[in-house]
Amino acid sequence: MADTAPVPNSGLEPRVARLETDVAEIKATLNRLAPRIDEMYSFLTAKLPELATRAEVADLRTELKSEIAGLRAEVKSEIAELRIDILQRPTRRQTVLDIFAIVGLIGAVLTIAARLAH
Repeated sequence: MADTAPVPNSGLEPRVARLETDVAEIKATLNRLAPRIDEMYSFLTAKLPELATRAEVADLRTELKSEIAGLRAEVKSEIAELRIDILQRPTRRQTVLDIFAIVGLIGAVLTIAARLAH
């Protein structure tokens, strides 16, 4: 014979109570989050038209690359001009040699003038 006696509810009521508490907490959390979600949605819908599209970002990237390339070429030409300018300037050694040459020339002229004066 099969046993048809009712099975006692061993701990079913505490589980249901705990489940109801958890559901109440979830509802409270959702109620707190709903206004925040609405704020975020409003912000996004207001700012979305101002955001750049992929095409605009790609165009900007291309424009920046060409500007950078132009600046590089400009800087390279200016550096080349500066190198030429630096190479054309006299060095310290050359300046010192020029001063000695001038002093020697003045000394030679004074020596010749002194001999001619006597």
